[in-house]
Amino acid sequence: MKNKCGLIVALLSLIRIVNAQTLSPFLANELQYKIDSIRTADNLKGISASVIYPGMGSWKGATGISHPGTPMTSNMLFGIASNTKLFTGVLLLKLAEMNAIQLDDALHQYVPAFNNIDSNITIRQLLNHTSGLSDVTSVTGYSDSMLANPNRVFTATELLTWAGPPLFPAGTSWNYCNTNYLLAGMIAESATGQSYSQLLRDHILTPLQLDSTFLDVYETMLFPIAHPWQAGVNNNSIPRTSVNSAAWAAGAMYSTSWEMIQWYKALMNGQVLNSNSFSELTTFVGSGNYGMGISQATVNGRTVWTHGGTIWGGYNSSMMYDTATGIIICVLINQLPAQAYQVSIQLLSTLIMNTVGLAESTIPEKQITVYPNPTDGDVQIEIPNQTIQNVKVFDLQGQLIKETSENQFHLRNYSNGTYLIKAQTEKAVYTYKLIKQ
Repeated sequence: MKNKCGLIVALLSLIRIVNAQTLSPFLANELQYKIDSIRTADNLKGISASVIYPGMGSWKGATGISHPGTPMTSNMLFGIASNTKLFTGVLLLKLAEMNAIQLDDALHQYVPAFNNIDSNITIRQLLNHTSGLSDVTSVTGYSDSMLANPNRVFTATELLTWAGPPLFPAGTSWNYCNTNYLLAGMIAESATGQSYSQLLRDHILTPLQLDSTFLDVYETMLFPIAHPWQAGVNNNSIPRTSVNSAAWAAGAMYSTSWEMIQWYKALMNGQVLNSNSFSELTTFVGSGNYGMGISQATVNGRTVWTHGGTIWGGYNSSMMYDTATGIIICVLINQLPAQAYQVSIQLLSTLIMNTVGLAESTIPEKQITVYPNPTDGDVQIEIPNQTIQNVKVFDLQGQLIKETSENQFHLRNYSNGTYLIKAQTEKAVYTYKLIKQ
């Protein structure tokens, strides 16, 4: 029996290796060049990034340093900050699937009363930020309290006593608020009698084999941690117990960029939630276009599901899922200030610019005629034995700048540079790079 188990493990490992198709060397180089360039231009300490492009493959890369003498590597852990909220939201949805809770249950069914917190607020209103609660992290002196004794463990119960007056009646507006997810963590514990960290481990992390993802303070992190920098100062010598215990279910998790895209892949492919729960997760409301731990945004004309995270110290994280292609991007930066979200946009643009339409092409590029190329502005496209129905022109950032149904058009009013032409016929979609000079 032992030999059979060993064989099964070996086969599963082999399947995982086979399925881990890598992006083409050209595209991998483009992505690495992008994060190298951004790190240099923005004077960042380090970046870890990973990508999955269904049908194309995956990539992970790192640039810069953790700290002097130690280069950044892809297996280093980063604080993902508010990207913790998706784990919390999914956990509550899974508890609802198990009938341990209902999304329209009220707070008073699970937690004690607190000043300035309406006990009739529902779990749903917590998770989509329509509760109207004020954010405990915005209380005057919050940061000083965290730093006064960095070894102190804060509890959610204590932090909730700091909540100020509500901003609006529950359900009448929208406001992003960490208080909501502290309460969500308390509800999970109250409904099950188990700790939030154990619930995460049992229901999400272990089943998905996310072995490099941890809840700080409440779990021991088993892999090297990228040093956090803020305002040019290496804060690794300062304990993070107070900061991360206070963040808890709203922002205390650590992970690698590679495991974060595996997490999104499993979630988006239906391996975590049933269809009803996934629909709840992605019902976006309010001015923040927020679901339950994830939001919807428009990037260069594309609809993406995304979330960012920033936590003192500092770490900055960004997750992005392109709904049209299934591309998943994670960017982790070990420095504040930083803009991981903008790096994600740049990586998405790089992927789209270099690959859009290529999977659908069924004739060699040499049979597609785009001329003159280079051009001073006038462009003509010919595809043998096919009628062009639509032509789109994208710039280097992946932004759509022109759309036409004609095979002849001009770019005289646009800047010189490289453009991506995407031509659709009745049979397929084809792409071609065009240089205007």
